[in-house]
Order: sequence, then structure tokens, then C-alpha cells
Amino acid sequence: SRQRPPEGEAETERVFKARKRHSSTMGKQQVGMRLKEVVYTLSPFEQNVMAGLFKDIPHKVMHHLKQNVLFDAIPFCVLPIAGIGWFCSDYIEKEKQHHRY
Repeated sequence: SRQRPPEGEAETERVFKARKRHSSTMGKQQVGMRLKEVVYTLSPFEQNVMAGLFKDIPHKVMHHLKQNVLFDAIPFCVLPIAGIGWFCSDYIEKEKQHHRY
């Protein structure tokens, strides 16, 4: 007869034997085994993928404009005005030179 191991070793030995016993059934659910994790899922019918895309558009536009005033002013204000000015001066110059050709 074998001597009884100290309390801590007995617990370790019990866990080791339990693991060894269940190692061949890995991945198979046994009756009475506790689950190790919880998996949360949503039904495809309960998902609204584009819910926030068109919600509160005026607020989003104003927030964007306040954050990026300089970067928005250059392409949307300065460049169109400069382009119109360049087009007008070029048109006038071509009109002046039209009679020569």
C-alpha cells in the first residue's frame, strides 16, 4: 500500500489523471463536462450593417467642416476660383489673337 501524497500533490495528481482520461475525446462533447467559453452570435436578420451611415448627416458634415477648415477650403473654394480666373484670362487672350490666324 501506497502512502497518501500531501494535499497539494493529490490535487495535482487528480487533475493530471482527469486530463489523461479525456485527452482521447478532445473536441467531442461529453455529458457533464463544463463549457470553457461562451459564444455570442447575432442572427443575420437582426443585423443592420449600414445603420449609422446616413444617420444625422448635417451634424456629421458640420463636424467635418469644423475639424478640417483649411483642408476643405483649398480644394473647394480657392482652386475653383483660381481655375475660373485662369480660364477667363486665357479666353480673353485667345479672343484678342483670333484675328491673326
